[in-house]
Amino acid sequence: MPLYAYSPLKSPCRLCGTGFEHRQSAREPDLTTCPTCQQPVQRNVAHRVNSPQLSAPISVSRAKQAGFTLLKRTSDGAYEKQ
Repeated sequence: MPLYAYSPLKSPCRLCGTGFEHRQSAREPDLTTCPTCQQPVQRNVAHRVNSPQLSAPISVSRAKQAGFTLLKRTSDGAYEKQ
């Protein structure tokens, strides 16, 4: 289930601060009030997730240099070292 961020509509709350995160199903409607203090809240825009980008395709020689053991599948279904 996704994790959504909510913030109070008025000044920061003494109980929730500047906001809170709530785990709920994507099918459930957005919260309209804080479950702790019952103050009206709004859902924040989703945060971006950074994922690493590969600068170059991984080659066999680079994998060996990094210390990985490379295996090759033979015709009988077994694996052997390259």
